[in-house]
Amino acid sequence: MLTSDHRESLMRSCRVCAVAAYLAASLILPMVSEAHDASQYENLHVLPQDISRSELREVMLRNLTGLGLPRRQNEGCLYCHVGDMDQPSSTWAWASDEKTAKRKARVMMEMVMDINSALVGLEDRVAPEMEVTCFTCHSGRTDPRSLPEILKAVYADEGVDATVERYRALRERYYAADAYDFRLGVLADLAAEFAQDGAYEDGMRLSALNEEVFPGDAATRRSTISLQLAHTAGQDGVIKALSEYDSLSEAEPAEVITFGVLDGLGWYLFRTDHQDAALTVFRKNRELFGEDYIPNESLADALNLTGDRDTAIAIFEDWLVRNPDHAMARRRLADLRERG
Repeated sequence: MLTSDHRESLMRSCRVCAVAAYLAASLILPMVSEAHDASQYENLHVLPQDISRSELREVMLRNLTGLGLPRRQNEGCLYCHVGDMDQPSSTWAWASDEKTAKRKARVMMEMVMDINSALVGLEDRVAPEMEVTCFTCHSGRTDPRSLPEILKAVYADEGVDATVERYRALRERYYAADAYDFRLGVLADLAAEFAQDGAYEDGMRLSALNEEVFPGDAATRRSTISLQLAHTAGQDGVIKALSEYDSLSEAEPAEVITFGVLDGLGWYLFRTDHQDAALTVFRKNRELFGEDYIPNESLADALNLTGDRDTAIAIFEDWLVRNPDHAMARRRLADLRERG
């Protein structure tokens, strides 16, 4: 049942998109004719029975915008409504509930109205007050899930080839729209997760894709190398992995072989219950890049997590002797001492 509060919430949300609706009005055909009387609208469950034509158009345009659906010639309306682009839209079965998407849309609209009604009572809201709309979660896409969630679902159902193709398709369509997080860390993290779960080759496939879409980026190359070294450590031991690292250090550009390579390897080993091997890697990283903070912090953290708090404290103390104004190290040292 649409309460007066819900209706006010609905129309407030509509007004958020009023300008967009006005600008887009010339791009779409009316969903109802100019002569259509509001009382003739059929099968309205969430929207008020006396909704005006302009209000209805604003609601529908808001939905189209929120889901990134095309507006011209009512094409995007077919995501929820029953019709055929080869037939006039006046002949479409607008009232039909045949499509699941339409039934879901009702639930989503009610949820949005409930949220906006609840937000009215919040203190210290920004001005002008923000309203939740379809775009808040969907960000211009029909599937509101995050990119990693979508890719993992595709991988589980169809394998790595389909996962790569889905990524390419989503990137081509949405990259400039800021609808998904296409930063390099997304594929890097997913590749490491696949490898950690025993699908090393599939992880390397995603890592290679990451290098392809970010050509020449040192961070993507480092993530691939860390993954490769982690596999070597798991297969042949950490000494072999460090030997491979030495060879790569001579072949790769200097901007690639930074402390980040061994730091990534060390934490990968630590997370997979190879703490001794991880400590070996962290110690070497500190030997090679001791003038950088992260190798010191990572070794200290790993030691503390394995029960050697005293050595962790000593590492931070040594760093602060050389870098007395380093606020993060000072805070970390204080935390460790307090826990004693």
